[in-house]
Amino acid sequence: MIVNTEGIVLKQRKIANNRRIIVTFSKTYGKINAGTSINEKSKGKSALALRPFTYAEYQIFKGRDYYNIDSATVKKSYYAIGEDFDRFIVASQILEYIDKITEEGQPRPMLFDLTIEFLESITRVSGNYETLLYAFIVKTLRMQGIMPELKCCIDCGKPLSEFGKGKGKKIKMFSVTSGGVICENCHKAETSTGSALIYSPSFDIIEVLQYFILKPMETFEKLKLRPEVSEQIKNILAEYIKHYLDIDVFKDEKG
Repeated sequence: MIVNTEGIVLKQRKIANNRRIIVTFSKTYGKINAGTSINEKSKGKSALALRPFTYAEYQIFKGRDYYNIDSATVKKSYYAIGEDFDRFIVASQILEYIDKITEEGQPRPMLFDLTIEFLESITRVSGNYETLLYAFIVKTLRMQGIMPELKCCIDCGKPLSEFGKGKGKKIKMFSVTSGGVICENCHKAETSTGSALIYSPSFDIIEVLQYFILKPMETFEKLKLRPEVSEQIKNILAEYIKHYLDIDVFKDEKG
């Protein structure tokens, strides 16, 4: 059966007989591994559509348990991503992250649309790529069903309004292992048991995470985080993703 679907190439690998396997995140069928005999060195439209960071329309032969790309037409090529090394690294991290959080044959239309928004945004900006990276990852936490609890203490249920009561400020600590913000009493209880994945960031983590969730990707094109805040967000997200999804999303940055 011949089908058509929009998609984004995540990666590819060569196989025998001058064929390749193209791992494509499609809007209709989710992630698929599709074979193709299209010559990657040709200058035809189909060849251009098989490169990473390309948004294309694919004509695919869908068999019982396999896919084959017969032809493709570029809808938009985000070639500018490859013109800046830092931009390329961040965009590559996102494609690898998508590959790891998606399963074959499971459509993820919201994630697909978010990916297009990310590619549009990162192509327009010069620098400040990490903010877009963090925003994308936080938005996917809700899609994955692992969004941290931000409205009350995840351990005891104490409302946020009672955090740090009588001390002139709200104490907002974040526990990776519990999965959200914790109050001072629960912080003491967790640390007494030897839990190391508790953060006391210098910024309001609740407001930051909620802002990442609520605002569209384009909002973060001009939002520059202070270096120390960026580093803390990266550390928290890295531990959170590692703990709940077993994914090292920042491994390339760590070398």
